Amino acid sequence: MKLVRPAPATPRAADWRDTAACREEDTEIFFALGSTGAGQHDIEQAKTICGRCPAVDACLDFALTNSIGYGVYGGLTDHERANHRRAAVRRNLTAEESAARAEQARQAQQPRTLQSLYDRHTVRLYGGHVAWTGPAKISFRGQTLTPRRLAFTHGRGRKPVGPVTADCGNTECVLPAHLTDSEERARCGTRPGYQRHRKNGEAACGSCTRANADADNRLRRTGTTKKVAV
Repeated sequence: MKLVRPAPATPRAADWRDTAACREEDTEIFFALGSTGAGQHDIEQAKTICGRCPAVDACLDFALTNSIGYGVYGGLTDHERANHRRAAVRRNLTAEESAARAEQARQAQQPRTLQSLYDRHTVRLYGGHVAWTGPAKISFRGQTLTPRRLAFTHGRGRKPVGPVTADCGNTECVLPAHLTDSEERARCGTRPGYQRHRKNGEAACGSCTRANADADNRLRRTGTTKKVAV
């Protein structure tokens, strides 16, 4: 019996996939399992790769043309592509208008940092306080953060130790300078604590600011910063 060898596969014609930034990347991050925790981290990584890809528009056109309903294509998730498609149809957008809207959608997600999250979800209040307007918990790089823990980490450049509380008298405030963790509360509320903040180049917490002001007032009244024994 003569063995019939299968015909060689027809080589694929060169197209946008040959210049795509993801061709050397782990493709699993483009198909995240979920949109929170580790899934959100994968989506962020995928979008970062798309952000430097020369074929990002062609990739998006491919996904829209073929109605691909999963994964990150063209810098947009399946949910974002569905929104983009609906808007393009309802508003009868031209190709140029559609491309501009897609770019705007990509930019709205970049960069996703503690700074951008804090700026996006806070509003300044009277008296120098800041209120949180976003969700009760937010996912960032595989972590689930409360507003105060996010604000503290953003302001201090480190993770808080123990509970984070506001010491400014406003229970809704998330201004980093008004927040303290367990470690700071154990060594704050004194003039040396205020000086430590200044030495470290950080904003003094409310308890240290008040302690320093009290010490200054005592110095003007009595000539010493020490409390008078009663």
